[in-house]
Amino acid sequence: MGWLNKLFGGGHGDSNSPMNAANQYLNQIPGVAHQGYDPYVNAGLDASSKTKSAYESMMEDPTGFINKLMEGYKPSEGYQFQKEQLTKELGNTAAAGGVAGTPLDQLNQGEAVQKLLSGDMQQFLQNVLGRYDTGLKGEEGVATRGYDASGNLVDALGSALNQQGGLAFQNQQQKNQNKNDLWSMFGKALGAGIGGYFGGVPGATAGASVFGGK
Repeated sequence: MGWLNKLFGGGHGDSNSPMNAANQYLNQIPGVAHQGYDPYVNAGLDASSKTKSAYESMMEDPTGFINKLMEGYKPSEGYQFQKEQLTKELGNTAAAGGVAGTPLDQLNQGEAVQKLLSGDMQQFLQNVLGRYDTGLKGEEGVATRGYDASGNLVDALGSALNQQGGLAFQNQQQKNQNKNDLWSMFGKALGAGIGGYFGGVPGATAGASVFGGK
């Protein structure tokens, strides 16, 4: 009885239902949401992985981490200039004191130059760590934006799914109501026909009441 299926919503009669009309747009939400948020989510995941690796490296082997940074150290031009000035001053002082070229003179110059070099290395390390910290904070910012984007993506997908679920519930509820109404009308018509056949107008009224449920 295909006509009954169509009549009660079981066939293709609901192709133009509000639910299907709305789903034409709701079904586009996941694609649009992924297109808008996925670049930030993926960038956030990549940044999170980088920062995690960096922090693990610092925690597991701090000395090795510092040594790796110091591999790029080269005495600065400022150090070279100060070294030349310092050497001249120490040489003049040693000459004036009559100890120029002695072991004491060489020791004093070596200690002074080493102190100057240590300061230059320390400044280099501070500069590198500062840039490293800036880079880490930048990556953390990217990771945070990625986390926020993933939350927004979940919200968008969840909202679309929730709306579709609500529409599906309303659609099924309407179908059930339509079935009940149609069966009631069908019963009334059947009852009226039988009652009218056997009892005229009073019989038709009574039959419609019995078979229609009202």
